[in-house]
Amino acid sequence: MVYSAVGYCSCGAQVWIEYLISAEKRWTHRFFDDQHREIQRCPQCGRELSEDLLESL
Repeated sequence: MVYSAVGYCSCGAQVWIEYLISAEKRWTHRFFDDQHREIQRCPQCGRELSEDLLESL
């Protein structure tokens, strides 16, 4: 199962979060930009991404 949502960096940049269930039945996540490229840092300000720091509207 895959679930995705959008979040926003404090600079306002949109970041997609994809949630995946692992074989061990644990949720993991990864971040994507608007062009569905996996990222680790905000594409606008370069800040390291963290699920807890992203805001939703």
